Amino acid sequence: MLKSKKLLSLILSTAMIFSVFAAGCGNSAAKKENNKKPAAEEKAKDKGEEKKEVTVGLSLSTLTNAFFIGMEKGVKDKTNELGCKLIETDANGDIAKQLSDVEDLITKKVDILIVNALDADAIVPAVAKAKEANIPIIFLDRGANSEDMTSFLETDNVKMGEMAANLIIEELKKKNGSEKGKVVEIEGLQGTSAARDRGTGFHNVIDKYSDIKIVARQAGDFNQEKSMNVMQNILQANPEIDAVFGHNDDCTLGAEKALMAANRMKPVGDKEHVFIVGIDGINQAIESVKKGNIDISISQVPVDMGVQAVEVGLKAIKGEVVEKHIYTKFYPITQKNAEDSNNWGNQVK
Repeated sequence: MLKSKKLLSLILSTAMIFSVFAAGCGNSAAKKENNKKPAAEEKAKDKGEEKKEVTVGLSLSTLTNAFFIGMEKGVKDKTNELGCKLIETDANGDIAKQLSDVEDLITKKVDILIVNALDADAIVPAVAKAKEANIPIIFLDRGANSEDMTSFLETDNVKMGEMAANLIIEELKKKNGSEKGKVVEIEGLQGTSAARDRGTGFHNVIDKYSDIKIVARQAGDFNQEKSMNVMQNILQANPEIDAVFGHNDDCTLGAEKALMAANRMKPVGDKEHVFIVGIDGINQAIESVKKGNIDISISQVPVDMGVQAVEVGLKAIKGEVVEKHIYTKFYPITQKNAEDSNNWGNQVK
């Protein structure tokens, strides 16, 4: 009888330990215990036991953009749900700071690195250091020019660029009777994979039509103020513009402001209406879509992307095979679906 009780006790104890590890990062009680008794954790390591807490390091390029705030929310939501410890950094648009931030996270021995890169080339040394430290590095939205990324989660930027081109071509055909017109392209931040690929996709399609002229192609750097200034100069040089493609919503919101300041923002249906297409699905753009100023924002799903990045990282540290390149969904937001509560931009304001 005594032996049976001991056996039952051993089985229950084993089951409890397994449930902590199976949950993912660990529970809040485990966190407190780890904070109080680091020596106990070291003993566990010596015995070959798993750590009860997983630390996730998040390096964001900036938090001045609502899209990245959405990604941050996804990472925070998932780490909180699973009881992970999260160490977060904001490069604030400074690549040198981002490199320093990532190196610091590696020094702190995080278990998973999630990085939203400012520059695909400049971030490569950080990827090499993460690999050397045996830390999986997951890139989010903007990748690195390195084969050593553990995984890269992004929306298919080439296909979004192609969608933008097709939407503009369709509108030009309606307005002008055929595929012809004058188009402005406000580019994103040079050096980012997003700007490069969106531009590539756009030109894959638009360049097939000889009667569609790109009258201006300038960098707005994913920044509203710079895009507004760029568009003001373009408007002065071009009395006729049929459409604008912005590499993100901040580019098109800047263009919108310039059109309004120049008194050239005309309603849908007016022969002088400028058809505007952007990318991201941020709340400010959705509000402009509702007004009829911006015609379409091709929405991504940044909150879901942040959640998925944590899930991929957890798989990697368990030794599971993860996909090297993961594409997430996208869809156009128009006046017909702008009010939809499922649009992430209606949730993150």
